[in-house]
Amino acid sequence: MTTKVGEMKLTKKQKAALASYVRSVLSAVLAVGATGNYNVDDLVKAACVAALPPLLRWANPKDPAFGRGS
Repeated sequence: MTTKVGEMKLTKKQKAALASYVRSVLSAVLAVGATGNYNVDDLVKAACVAALPPLLRWANPKDPAFGRGS
């Protein structure tokens, strides 16, 4: 099953990976903001660091859920 996003079609697996990325980024940005730190540079850094776990899962060809080889 695919879903259109603009001109792109996302598979169910890609939508799950994107949702994982979004959850990670939002959690990190909210955690930094909850400390009272609203510095844009720090919020961007938090978003970038939060993107690493889903990207590492994607880069791992042996990951059964999101890996490139699955």
